[in-house]
Amino acid sequence: MADAASLQDAPVRWVLEDGLLTVTIDNPPVNALSHAVRTGLVDAVELVDRTPAIRAMILRSTGAIFIGGADIREFGGPRLDPQLNAVCDRLDACEKPIIAAMQGVALGGGFEVALASHYRVAAPTVEVAFPEVLLGLLPGAGGTQRAPRLCGAALALDLMLTGKRLRAPDALQAGLLDVIHEDPVAHARAWARSLVEAGAPLPRARDGRALRDVAAQRVAVAAAAAQLPDDALYRPAREQILACVRAAVEQPYAAGAAVEAEAFLACLASPQREQLVRAFFAQREARKATPPPERN
Repeated sequence: MADAASLQDAPVRWVLEDGLLTVTIDNPPVNALSHAVRTGLVDAVELVDRTPAIRAMILRSTGAIFIGGADIREFGGPRLDPQLNAVCDRLDACEKPIIAAMQGVALGGGFEVALASHYRVAAPTVEVAFPEVLLGLLPGAGGTQRAPRLCGAALALDLMLTGKRLRAPDALQAGLLDVIHEDPVAHARAWARSLVEAGAPLPRARDGRALRDVAAQRVAVAAAAAQLPDDALYRPAREQILACVRAAVEQPYAAGAAVEAEAFLACLASPQREQLVRAFFAQREARKATPPPERN
């Protein structure tokens, strides 16, 4: 557990005021979910649950991006605990309200962190996405199970199979966000106080009811499978994504999460994933080496 002094320079910091623990991710440039960030988030939730004076938690970040996903610097290295799926499960299991206050885009694992929170408040310009497929991966922290339970299989598959971004108004209409507000942090704080005063139950994405019409969801999964692009590099990840969302439709959350965990490891081990990651790093280095255009 981090002490007050060590928190000053930590990528996850928190402040307790009027019973609300405001937890801030500050890990520039994109607030990636590094090992230190994951550890800090678990420490914060543990503090919330064991401290009677803390009534709710606000999760926010600095900069223009809420959370930009995994820390690419950890690609290829050892997988360090806590893994992101454990972090998201710990957020989900918190006994007090957690509100994600999203001021910028939430990508991949960042979107999964938001979905694992009990409530989501987003600025009007926020976009959400699951771009993992572009690196031969899938959302491996509960995203393939939580998102379909909130928005249905068709939209969840559309997002996961393509990596496309969804604007805040569309995400709100789909049930992936709860509120859009110009000042998400201020609104989250006011909302948290009202939730605590009302003793409101904690909604969890895993309990979402968007999949209750199982027959319709099976049709959606079948339609997505029939239209799967024939691209050898991306197809293994897309097939695993289909299997995970099919499990969300057919099985309880825990069983679906187990399918997701196995599918994620299969993607990690695939040669296609290795090839896509190498290409990603090569493109990034090429952009660094290209001088900016001269201005007249």
